[in-house]
Amino acid sequence: MARLDYVLSSLSDYACDPRCPDQFAAGYNVVLSGLAESSSLTSRRYPIWPLVRANLDGALEVCIAGYSGVWAKELLSGASLSEMAQQPPQFCAMPCTESSGSLAAKVVASEFVTAKPEGMPEVDWQLLNMDRWDANLRFAIRSLLGPKGLPLSGAEALCGALESVRELFRLLRHFRPKRTGALVDFDALQDDRTRPQGEAYCALCWRLSIRSRRLQELDAQEKQEVGKVVRAGRFTGGIQETRWAQALMLKVCQHLPRSCALLSKTEVANLRAIFDRFRAERIVAGNLSRQYCSVHQPGSPKYHADLRYLAAFQHHLSVLTGAARSEFAFNLRLPDAADLQEVRKVAYDQVHSGLHAIAPSRRGSLGLREKVWMMHQEGMSQSEMARRLGISRQAISKAKKSLESLMNAHHAGSYLNPTTGEAQVPHHVREAIGNCLARGLPVAAIAKQVRLTKGTVDGLVRMMRVPFAHGEVR
Repeated sequence: MARLDYVLSSLSDYACDPRCPDQFAAGYNVVLSGLAESSSLTSRRYPIWPLVRANLDGALEVCIAGYSGVWAKELLSGASLSEMAQQPPQFCAMPCTESSGSLAAKVVASEFVTAKPEGMPEVDWQLLNMDRWDANLRFAIRSLLGPKGLPLSGAEALCGALESVRELFRLLRHFRPKRTGALVDFDALQDDRTRPQGEAYCALCWRLSIRSRRLQELDAQEKQEVGKVVRAGRFTGGIQETRWAQALMLKVCQHLPRSCALLSKTEVANLRAIFDRFRAERIVAGNLSRQYCSVHQPGSPKYHADLRYLAAFQHHLSVLTGAARSEFAFNLRLPDAADLQEVRKVAYDQVHSGLHAIAPSRRGSLGLREKVWMMHQEGMSQSEMARRLGISRQAISKAKKSLESLMNAHHAGSYLNPTTGEAQVPHHVREAIGNCLARGLPVAAIAKQVRLTKGTVDGLVRMMRVPFAHGEVR
C-alpha cells in the first residue's frame, strides 16, 4: 500500500529495546523480518497477527512472569499480545488526584464495548483497540519506574519488552489494508496512522517539510482549544492536571469510565468534537509534501536554484554526523548543543558559502579563500602566501577578511528559534530587515547590510511575510 515501501526501508526506527531478554528480542526480529508490502492487519493471505502469536506471545508471558515485584499487571490482563487488536482491555488506568494533590492513576474497570460495533470497518476496530492497549502499556511501564524515573530492581527486562510492544504497535498502524469494498473511501482516510509522521525535514535545507509544519500547527491549535474546555471552571492544581490527563485519555481511548471522570458529559461531547475536527484536518495534512518545505516547493525558482546543491548538502550532513570526510578546507562550526535542525542549518550554510564551486559531476577544487586558510594554518605570512599563489597581498588580506565575515555571518544566524525554525536574531536586526525591504533592497544587499547569510535573510523575510521587490534569492 502507499508509503509501506518507506516504512519497510526504515525498520531500524522500530528496533527492539536493548533491555529485552534474548528470547523476546529474537521473536521480535522474526516478526519484523516477516513483514512485507502485502501484509496488512486484516489480511488472510498475508497475515500479521499469526506471526505475532507464533513469535511473541509466549516470550511476553515469560517476561511478565519473570518479574515478581508489585506493578499494574492487571492492565495487561484479558488478552494475549496477538489478540489485543481484536479485544479491548478489561481494565484501564484512570488519571486521578491523590490526597497530597499530586497527579496519579488508579486501575478501574474499562467499561469498553467488547464487540465490534456494527458498520465499523475491522481495521478501525483493531486500531482503536491498539490505541487503548497502548495507553495501558504506558501506565504499566510507569508503574515499573522508581521515584527518579528509573526501572525498579529487576524490572529492566520487562520495561524493555513493554516499550518494544509499543514500538511494534506504532509500526503496525501503518499496515492498513488496501482499498476494499468495506473501505470505499480509503483514499480519503489515509491519515496519521498510515503515513509516517514525526519531524521530517526538507531535502534541500534545514526547514521542516510542509506536512510536518502543518501538523505542528494543528497540534498547537488543538492543545489551545482543549485547554479552553479543560480550564473552564475553578479547580485546584491537582484536579486541573487530572482533567488534562483525562482529556488526553479521551483522545486515545474514546471512552471515560463515569465512576471517576472529572469531565462533564457536555465537556466530553465538546472534546470529542474538537478531536474529530482535528483528526479530519490531519487527514488533509497527510496529503502535503513530506520531502520539501514551503520555500522549496517543486517548480519554484528557489527549488531549481538549490537542487544542484542537493548531493553536496547531503554529503556535508554526513560529515557533521561523523560518517564522512569534509570536502572543504574551511568548515563552519556547529553551535553549542546543536539540535538536528541547527546541524542541517550549518550544512546548508557550508555548501552555499561559495568557498568553492559545487559541481555534482566532479569534485570541485579548493577556492582562493580555502587555500589562504590552509596556508594560514601552516603559519605562513601574507607575503609568503602572495608569492606562492602569484597574487597581491591585498588579495590575500581581502580573502582573510571575507572568511572572517562569512564565519561571523553564519554564527549570527546559526541558532534557530524552536517555534519558527528560522534564525534567532535580535529584534533590531528584524527591524533593519523590514526597513531594507521597504526601501526595495534585494536579499543579497540586505544580507550584506545586516551581516547575515543570504539563506538566513531569505528565511526571515518569508517568515515576516513581506514580499520583496527582486524575487527569490539566486
